[in-house]
Amino acid sequence: MTVTLQRSQVLASLAEYSRFLSDAVRHHPTWLDDFPDSSALEHGLSARAMANTLDSLLPAGVPEPGTLALFRKRQLVRILLRDVLGFASLPAIAEELSNLADAIIGVAFERICPASTMSVIALGKLGGRELNYSSDIDLMFVFNGTNAEREFFTKAAIDLTRVLSAYTPDGICYRVDLRLRPDGSLGEACISLDAAKQYYATRARDWELQMLIKARVCGGDGNPGRELLEFVEPRIYSSTLDFSAVEALSETRERIHEKLTAKRRGFRSGLDIKLARGGIRDIEFLVQCLQRLHGGREPWVRHGGTLLALNRLANKNLISASEHARLAHAYEFLRHLEHRLQFWDDRQTHSLPAGNDDLDSLARRMPVTEIGPRPSGDKLLGKLRTCLDNVYETYERVIHSQQPLYYGAPAITDRVETNAIRFLDQRAPAIAAILQDRPLRRGSEVFEAFLDRMLEDPSSLQMLNSNADLTSVVLDIFENSPYYAGELARRPSLLEAIASPTDARFEDATQLRQYFRREMLRIQAASLTGTVPIFETLGQTSDLADTAISTAYALAIQEVSKTRPQDGSYQQRDQMMVIALGRLGMREFDLGSDADLVFVLADDHAGEITFWTRVAESMIDIISAYTGDGVMFSVDTRLRPSGREGTLVQTVGACCEYLAHRAEAWEGITWMKSRCVAGNTARSIEFLHELQQVDWRRYGQSGRSRSALREMRMRLESEQGSSNPLKAGPGGYYDID
Repeated sequence: MTVTLQRSQVLASLAEYSRFLSDAVRHHPTWLDDFPDSSALEHGLSARAMANTLDSLLPAGVPEPGTLALFRKRQLVRILLRDVLGFASLPAIAEELSNLADAIIGVAFERICPASTMSVIALGKLGGRELNYSSDIDLMFVFNGTNAEREFFTKAAIDLTRVLSAYTPDGICYRVDLRLRPDGSLGEACISLDAAKQYYATRARDWELQMLIKARVCGGDGNPGRELLEFVEPRIYSSTLDFSAVEALSETRERIHEKLTAKRRGFRSGLDIKLARGGIRDIEFLVQCLQRLHGGREPWVRHGGTLLALNRLANKNLISASEHARLAHAYEFLRHLEHRLQFWDDRQTHSLPAGNDDLDSLARRMPVTEIGPRPSGDKLLGKLRTCLDNVYETYERVIHSQQPLYYGAPAITDRVETNAIRFLDQRAPAIAAILQDRPLRRGSEVFEAFLDRMLEDPSSLQMLNSNADLTSVVLDIFENSPYYAGELARRPSLLEAIASPTDARFEDATQLRQYFRREMLRIQAASLTGTVPIFETLGQTSDLADTAISTAYALAIQEVSKTRPQDGSYQQRDQMMVIALGRLGMREFDLGSDADLVFVLADDHAGEITFWTRVAESMIDIISAYTGDGVMFSVDTRLRPSGREGTLVQTVGACCEYLAHRAEAWEGITWMKSRCVAGNTARSIEFLHELQQVDWRRYGQSGRSRSALREMRMRLESEQGSSNPLKAGPGGYYDID
């Protein structure tokens, strides 16, 4: 029967259950027109239906993050009302939340990378179609193509992640987590299908295989993702009852519980219903372990959804009817509770509130079927305690009693180190001896990943074993530089770069990026050992940046000239000057520095400014593009005359006129730290001398300029001093500059 929904009823429900959605509706009252009566809430929407709606609302091109966040919020209002007014079950709500994420991901990816051969694979709760109201979404990107295409697909993956996870005035759409990809945070943002197959066939750990139980394609071209999942399926499910994988995974679970127990004080104070003993994670872990152990012989139990998998396990008599009832009831209760913790303020939380009033309020928001009449915080805690105890007892009986106990096991870092030395004793005894004298602490986990890769590259391992000095440098890197530890773990072949300089031969942008990456590693490795003075290091990195810029300049001229109509009267040589300001201008360029560049053209070549603008744009792309070989450094062009409003390439006359009449005092000071790093260096000497004379005449002896500079410095200290004290705090870089 269709019932008219009063606005007051809808607003009251929103106000009771979700402060953040209630606020959203107050700002967008027309959203209430989406459900004039109950028929609009009786049925959920598919991913396709929501995708069609979203696509029709968006203008052409890549969608704005704020538009996606607003669409998600509007759909959440409808889903929440279906939930709290009793129109849908928990599985239906979780599936519709997953459909919403699928719709947004699919539409956004199609706008960013239309007709591509890359799959977006959903993992975790999204993969199992069990998304929460405020979940992270775990994604992995797999493309079908060659390494030469990785740069294109990597950019698409990064662009999608940025669009989904950008903070906007209308909130964030989704927090995207890419750490479940091959090699985790050390891996590439996207991976080729062949490389992914090789990884899961040879190097994937047990938990990585178990994680793929929930994996599915949620966007892009479905073929690469489906082919990968079909390839790994036989590796996920064992054909015999082998508990070794369960033992290893259970150890990780036990350590999570030990850490939580050490942090928690009492049952109710901040209890984490996801990670507590008997919590959501234990139910999911138990189900997945049983799926892996029996899925080889019983394909019926293979499914990403927890509740449906429980049903199938019971259907095959792999758990008893009473165990199924206990686990399913506990899972639904805990997920209802998790939703109500999260949708109040759109926060990813799993912890109970500590105050009695807050607990009472939480109990009142639970479905009446879960707490009963006259709900209270005490009733809620009693029901929660019963659920956790039931799950824990079932877990112990079904899984834990069949495996050895791991209490009192050595610390994880100790185990990693012992395994590493045991491996090295046989293959690289010299490295093992050094490790025994100076064991790793902070870098042990990444060093383990490094050793795994070394198995594939025995020549690099032998080179390291035969060079004690190189080994010491490498251990310094793993202990003191997480960034370069990750670089080495991804590519052990970079060891050669530390051992000796790389030949400066590059015919294209890819070779230039590889050269820059290897040389920067060599320079920074020497700096980490403390054998090279800091300003000598900065000089070397500045020289390296100069080489990158001048080479990019030459490559850009070649590229743009290919598409330029032939004109025999104009020869492209060194007419443009590339001027470095800031840290690079002072030859204090460092790892992570931006390059402040200004592009200046001689006045008598102003008629060719379009050509040179394209050269400048191509240079910036070569230098700052994110690729499989990394990004060299970012280029900042905002210090040009008139900043963002000015043309990218300026003429000599325009620069001098701007500094003489319109520039602020701080801009004049900035040009005091300028030098030419590419192009017409001979002409630049005359140009920069002329500019400095203009600077001196206008600012050199001006009390007004000193006052303006001091005012600007104090403003920077006020705005940035606390967050960036090294630069903007009292006595920081800015004061010295």
